[in-house]
Amino acid sequence: MLRLVGRFFSEKAFTLLIGGKKMPCAVLPVIELKGTKKTVKIGAGKTPVLVGERINPTNRKEIIAKLKAGEFGILDGEAKKQVANGAEVLDINVGVPGIDEKHAMLEALKIVQDAVEVPVWIDTSNPEVLAIALKNVKGRPGINSTTGEEKRMDVVIPLAAEYGAALVGLCIDDSGIPATADKRIEIAKKIIDRAEKRGLDRKNVIIDCVALACGTGETGARATLDTIRRCTEELGVNTTVGLSNVSFGLPDRPILNATFMLLCAGQGMSCFIGNPNDPNMQVALKASKLFWGEDKYAMGYLTYYRKRQAELAACEKK
Repeated sequence: MLRLVGRFFSEKAFTLLIGGKKMPCAVLPVIELKGTKKTVKIGAGKTPVLVGERINPTNRKEIIAKLKAGEFGILDGEAKKQVANGAEVLDINVGVPGIDEKHAMLEALKIVQDAVEVPVWIDTSNPEVLAIALKNVKGRPGINSTTGEEKRMDVVIPLAAEYGAALVGLCIDDSGIPATADKRIEIAKKIIDRAEKRGLDRKNVIIDCVALACGTGETGARATLDTIRRCTEELGVNTTVGLSNVSFGLPDRPILNATFMLLCAGQGMSCFIGNPNDPNMQVALKASKLFWGEDKYAMGYLTYYRKRQAELAACEKK
C-alpha cells in the first residue's frame, strides 16, 4: 500500500503541482489556535494544517445512533485516533435532527478536550449552540462557519469578535454557491469587510473557497484552485477547503482527495478539513513537509515509512 501510494504521488500529483500556475508568494498572517495545551499556527508553513473531519454525523450511521442515544463516549476514540494520525485541529459537529444540540455540543467539547490537547473548530449552523460552545470551550477555537448570507453574518461575526475566535467564511451567499472564482472572491471580500467593521481583523479570517464535486461539473475544482490563489495573492488571507466534496461519486476517492490537497496547497491553501486516518492523505502531508524543507533530515517521513512498513508486515502475518 505505502509503495503504491508513494509512487502515485511522486509520479502524478507532484508533477501536476509543479506544472501548474506560478505559486503564490504572499506572506500570510499567522493565526494561532489554542487547545487545552497545544497551540497550532495556521499560515506559518507551506504545508497546510489538517483539521480532522471525523467528529461529524454526516453519512456516519454509528455516530448518529450514538448521539441520538446520548452515548458520547465514542467521540473520545474518534478524537484520539485523528490526532494520532496527524490532525492538528479537530472539527466538532454534532448536528443530528431531533437531539438537544446544545447539550450534545457541550458533552462533545468536554469529551474531546479531555481526550486530546489540540484546538477545535466549532461546527454548527445553530447560533445558540455556537454561543454556548464559545462560552464553554477551552483555549482559542475556530468557528466553522459563517457564509456571505446577510442573516448568517449578522449573527456569527459578532460572536467571533466577542470571543476572539478565528472565523471561517464560506464563499456562499444568498444566491447559493457561485460557479466562478470571480464571484467567490466578491463574497470573500464581503465577509472580510463585515468582519473588520465588527472589530475582527482579516488576519483572524479563514476563507473557505468551497470544493464542488468534479463528477457533476468539470470546472468545480478549477474554480476552487483559482479562488485559493486569489485569496492568497489579492486578499492576503488564509484559506481552507472541505476537501472530500471534490471526489463525491467517483472511484478511488482517497487518492483524488490527497491529490487535490496537494494542488490546493500549491495555490496557497493554509489549512483544510480532511480525513487524517487515510494513508493517502498521511503520505501526501509527509511528502509535502519533506519537499518544503519542513522535515529536518527527512526524519518525519522516515519515521512514518517505518511505522507503515511494520503495520503492513503485521497485517501480512495475520
